[in-house]
Amino acid sequence: MSAAEEVACRQLETQGYTVLEGLLEEEEAARLDARARELMADRSGYAKLEGALNFIPALAPLCMHPAVLRIAGRFLGAPFYLVNNVCMMWCQPGAPGGRLHADWPLGDVPRPYPPWPLLLQTMWMLTDFTAENGATRLVPGTHRSGQPPPSTPVEGEVAATGRRGAVLIWHGATWHRNGPNTTPDQHRMGANAAYIPRFVHRPELWPRVRREIYQRLPEPLQKLLERSVEPVG
Repeated sequence: MSAAEEVACRQLETQGYTVLEGLLEEEEAARLDARARELMADRSGYAKLEGALNFIPALAPLCMHPAVLRIAGRFLGAPFYLVNNVCMMWCQPGAPGGRLHADWPLGDVPRPYPPWPLLLQTMWMLTDFTAENGATRLVPGTHRSGQPPPSTPVEGEVAATGRRGAVLIWHGATWHRNGPNTTPDQHRMGANAAYIPRFVHRPELWPRVRREIYQRLPEPLQKLLERSVEPVG
């Protein structure tokens, strides 16, 4: 691991999230952002495009970026898998903030939740993420609470900000939500890919990767998607 990756791992252990800057060329991030907006042009507010690899195969390098895979391997062990076929998350001007939550599969397991991640999340910043345009908001350290967030207001939220081309990585138990976009003219676009350890079952919660798309992907990514590809026939 590089020194920056070691720092990222320590931040994940202590804070429950980290941001790595400059992993994706800004020009490529802008192209992916534009393509996603074309596909979601009829949607408003806080919009999602599930199963995005089926529509934007150029997302493949993000799913298998070496730095992300090294960090995922540190926390999830080997083998680990991609679980959700990428989801584009578009926070448009005026979109409201979401509610604090911890991620699947925690709602399906007994409390207290385990300290190790059952899901490791990534959000690639295809635009700048700012506190004003709806950057993901997290409550540091809550991955160690063993509990979901309460229904009452919580103090200590921080906005995970970064420049276009950065990636936010967080422990699935860290309380988080999308922030409100309070700007009149700035959107934020993220590409969300999630990873699970081998002992977590993949449910039918997300669209599977189409077989014809899967067969054109690099072999390392095919292995990550073994549990998320549509069955033969």
